[in-house]
Amino acid sequence: MLFLRYIGITPLYLFLHLVIPFYLLFSRKNRLAIEAYFTRIGLTSKRKIFYSTYRNHYFFAQAMVDRFALLLDLQHRYKVHITGNEELIEVLSGTKGAILAGAHVGNMELAGYFFDHHEKAFHGIVFGDEAKFINEHRKNALAKRKVNMIPIESDMSHVFLLHKALVQGDCITLHCDRTILGKKQIEVNFLGAPALFPTGAFLLALRMDVPLLAMFMMREKSKRYHIIIRRIVVQEGTDAEKLESYVHQYVSILEEVLKRYPEQWYNYYDFWEAA
Repeated sequence: MLFLRYIGITPLYLFLHLVIPFYLLFSRKNRLAIEAYFTRIGLTSKRKIFYSTYRNHYFFAQAMVDRFALLLDLQHRYKVHITGNEELIEVLSGTKGAILAGAHVGNMELAGYFFDHHEKAFHGIVFGDEAKFINEHRKNALAKRKVNMIPIESDMSHVFLLHKALVQGDCITLHCDRTILGKKQIEVNFLGAPALFPTGAFLLALRMDVPLLAMFMMREKSKRYHIIIRRIVVQEGTDAEKLESYVHQYVSILEEVLKRYPEQWYNYYDFWEAA
């Protein structure tokens, strides 16, 4: 943290190039999983796969550096462009709560540091076993921006806190590519092959009758981020048909984002294997 404050963000980015080769060497399982992903999306030569795998790990490490930088209130050193901001403003001006559906793509958590001018509070999920030091700094930094972090608990108490937030008209953010709200899943064609996506967030949106937005925060060059927001529209039909439409719309948007930012997929396991 002191290094970031007094030495700077860019020197730490450069230092990452010394660390990543060792991580690639000793974290074989993660490396093979991301190499399989790049093969799946059409890379064929070993050189291109290695290059993209390296950049994937570098972008992920940069995102972690940025996370600590923002804990130190250094957001003025970043530039953020938002696509679909009018969709978010429309939701924030309403009386209902809302669900922002993200994924382990880009760095959705950082968006909370750039949403300063809003009336609604935001509630995001974090892993309860993360270091106390990180969680305390994160809590303090985000509280000023009306962002509250809810830890995932084994007794599923986080589900009730999310439900309460929606009832009182707040927004909640969820990663919808991994199971958080129960174990129900639906099989969808994703990047050319069947994959399982959890339905918890989409069921919650239907049952609570709240707006659903897909949101991704993607890294670009020179400390720039691009926040992408898209409205997911409820369709006519039975509850089962509405749920399926929600998931398909979300997956379609996720595919569009990954086609533009293929090296920012951060699921380091075989995402398609379970299906």
